[in-house]
Amino acid sequence: MRLIDKLIYKDLIGPFVVGMALFVMLIFTLGFLGQAIDMALQGVPILMVIQFGICALPQIITQCFPIAMLMAALMGFGRLSGDSEAVAVFAAGVSFTRMARGVFIMGAITSIVAFAWNETVVPPATRKMWDLKQQAVQHIAKSDQPLAYDIPGSNGTGISETVKVNKGYDAHTQTLRDVTVVKYDSEPPWNGGVQVVIHCKYARPGDSHELDQRGLNWTYFDCTFTVFTQDAASKRMFANTTYFEKAHVLPRGAALGKSFNEILNTQVQDSNRLSFVQLQREIVRDQAQGKIMEARGKEVDLYGKLALPLASFIFGAMGAALGLNTRRGGSGKTVGFGMAIFIVFIYYIVYHSMYAVGKNGGLPPMLASFLADILGAIAGVFLIMRSSR
Repeated sequence: MRLIDKLIYKDLIGPFVVGMALFVMLIFTLGFLGQAIDMALQGVPILMVIQFGICALPQIITQCFPIAMLMAALMGFGRLSGDSEAVAVFAAGVSFTRMARGVFIMGAITSIVAFAWNETVVPPATRKMWDLKQQAVQHIAKSDQPLAYDIPGSNGTGISETVKVNKGYDAHTQTLRDVTVVKYDSEPPWNGGVQVVIHCKYARPGDSHELDQRGLNWTYFDCTFTVFTQDAASKRMFANTTYFEKAHVLPRGAALGKSFNEILNTQVQDSNRLSFVQLQREIVRDQAQGKIMEARGKEVDLYGKLALPLASFIFGAMGAALGLNTRRGGSGKTVGFGMAIFIVFIYYIVYHSMYAVGKNGGLPPMLASFLADILGAIAGVFLIMRSSR
């Protein structure tokens, strides 16, 4: 059995390394190469573009651990089957589960390594990637992409303001175009209603002598202020609209509340920038602030940090059982690679579909994250039982 285990490990390691390299290049090309080329064409320094690509690799590698394990098991056991070595092992009285023990061990190790990699390497690399993307914005002339964010209430719960930048920004002049600010108040008589609605044609950071250390002082141009008041006797609400060509202070304490760079970074929702514990803390903070939808989505991501590494073990078991038949209909390498892509395609369809369902409250977050693994485990048990006969 030691010789058989040695043979199996040898057949697994080669395809695993090849699979990692192939799928890392494939996912990088599809997901990040286009972004890097666009950044370079828009004048971002080439060194910054290269750093961006390098920092994007760790999270891609995390996604490729299960795929590589699946491909290794498919091709490794496909070779054993194709060379009739599996027949000889079975004839010697060795069961399939014993022969596949090496796959189970390697799959478990891969799952542990994937989780550790995702906790230690991916978060700082992803944060650096987003920092570089933020710096790259300074080299891009303009963007028409809308931006929006909420400012929490002073007591940490609810929403104090909603800010929308409807027509994007000009990074060279740090100008925000077509800005709308909606100010709420949780105190009587508004009780969570709208206090004031401000619309400005554009906004820029204040003059250098007006700026505070965080750059939160803004100058607003071509503004309309619609202020809501309540008649004490009738309790009726009235709206009063005023126009200002230029303003430095908004009514009722409304403000953008962020610097230019912070506003551009408001759309970053990548949970890969956080470790498991850090994401847990962010979920608790969102729940305390009443951001239930955001917290639910992050809970799905939280359990996904466990579900995705676990897929390496499940894919390994599935690949070992399927690998015995990879010789049928073509060469082991061709069918093994094609089978790996097909299974991974189905897995990610289920995983991302359940993510959307879980985020919208259709399933508990934990079930939404692990459902793809559960279905894969059921299929793996069935295939192992079939191969053991």
